[in-house]
Amino acid sequence: MAKNKAKYADWTKEDLINRIQALEKRKKYGLVWDEERTKEKFEADAQGKLPVLKEIKSKEIKTDPDKPTHILIEGDNYHALSVLCYTHEKSIDVIYIDPPYNTGNKSWKYNNDYVEKDDAFRHSKWLSFMGKRLALTRRLLKESGIILVTIDDYEMHTLKLLMDQIFGESNRLGTITIVNKPEGRTDDKFIPTAHEYMLVYGRNANKCAVNKLPTYEEEYYDNYPLEDEVSRYKLKGLRRGGANSRRQDRPNLYYPIYFDPEDGDVSLTKVNGDYIEILPIDSKNIERCWRWGNQRISESRSELVFKKVGDKWDIFVKSRAISAIKATTVWNNPKYNPSAHGTKLLEEILGRTKAFDYPKSLYAVIDAVAMSSKNNSVVLDFFAGSGTTGHAVLELNKRDGGNREFILCTNNENGICEEVCYPRITSVIKGYRTKKRKKVEGLRGNLKYFRTAFVPSEPTDKNKELLTKQSVEMLCLRESTFDFVSETDAFKIYKNKDHYTGIIFDQLAIPKFKKAVSKYDNPVSVYVFSLGDDDFSEEFADMKKTVKVCSIPEAILRVYRRIFK
Repeated sequence: MAKNKAKYADWTKEDLINRIQALEKRKKYGLVWDEERTKEKFEADAQGKLPVLKEIKSKEIKTDPDKPTHILIEGDNYHALSVLCYTHEKSIDVIYIDPPYNTGNKSWKYNNDYVEKDDAFRHSKWLSFMGKRLALTRRLLKESGIILVTIDDYEMHTLKLLMDQIFGESNRLGTITIVNKPEGRTDDKFIPTAHEYMLVYGRNANKCAVNKLPTYEEEYYDNYPLEDEVSRYKLKGLRRGGANSRRQDRPNLYYPIYFDPEDGDVSLTKVNGDYIEILPIDSKNIERCWRWGNQRISESRSELVFKKVGDKWDIFVKSRAISAIKATTVWNNPKYNPSAHGTKLLEEILGRTKAFDYPKSLYAVIDAVAMSSKNNSVVLDFFAGSGTTGHAVLELNKRDGGNREFILCTNNENGICEEVCYPRITSVIKGYRTKKRKKVEGLRGNLKYFRTAFVPSEPTDKNKELLTKQSVEMLCLRESTFDFVSETDAFKIYKNKDHYTGIIFDQLAIPKFKKAVSKYDNPVSVYVFSLGDDDFSEEFADMKKTVKVCSIPEAILRVYRRIFK
């Protein structure tokens, strides 16, 4: 078919069909799946509608006004993410998710049906499901934001290609292997699996930072039995051993050190008196070399310890316990075992067994969040499950005095949200007793519980008015202003420690609203209902230093148009 590619208008229908078929058959390097036959279907109450949030006031937790207010959203995570694309666009620091692994063992449903292992479209369904959600997360992350996704071999390679496609291969920060079951899974037919993976990507790798991992564990410090005014430490020989440790390997590190046992004085030059010459010669009379050069010896005298070993003096350095270690691509520690630190921990918190299948190890999530967050980061998990990520954020805040906030999203299938996630977070915040009645102190904090709801999407005046009235919780979430101040039939006012949020349902009430907020010292964000996209800046020109104004619901609809095209 010798046709000019630039003149498709001249092609016959048969030519076009042949060309399309050729394109479909061509080999591609990357990821292609059948999206048309694996489209996701939502429940009838979501068809042709737009998501909003409704607060469940009875589930609110308040323990300390100085602690962050965390968010739990019950509902399908695609709809929750859609709402967050308005309330938190480019505002999330860290996203950690543990999505369904698509093992074919009836652990994951798609369009209300379990995806069986022999389903011909098994991988396509999973990619369609994940692709839609990951595409939204890119809108949510700050430029410096990081997303971490745990996965195993069932979808590891497809997920990596999908994330390369969405976030860009150049923004892949690393792939971590987490050894969570060293003995391997007993149900593997050939080679028992002892690990899973965690893919780490940045919104913009040039602006991302990865932290060292804090060394909180007592067993780590047990390896450092000595302590001085600086820190705990253990002794390590100043004389090198092993490869490249002989005098001829590093002749500049072979030199005498002079020590006076009476007053502890150290010199690098021979002096008169009772000084002992110490050379890096081992017990077999092999000439070795020192670990440190003579300049460092001079600068770090307090880090040296001189001890008599047998009839000879030897020199040791203080190897200090460090508060953090650099994360590597392999995490291997018993604390990552999900049975001991996931399943059993959840049973202790909830007081019952088999509440949730395969909860993550708390410590694996703690390290993931610690590695990727700052003390004031917003951390999102939209596959929240049993609430391990929320628990990890609360624990991290306790350990380092941080003010991280978490946003958890999960559906309520089999009571996951109401009967597992919410009770766990409540117990961790307020405190609980284990099965043996041991009291565990609460980590304190505050929580808002929301549930997704829907309004008609047809852009009629009536529906726009309804969307505005149903968006109060979304606007408070966007502004983090959860404390009620006052309301009339025409407007409502909320606040936090820093600023106020006003929502005006009737433009004619603007003068009364201005009078109500004129006494406030803190700034005010104002949302005014309009059937169009009116600019109300002139009405607030006299308050422009303290008032930021926005028209709704058009601002919300603009976001939704990009998502639900």
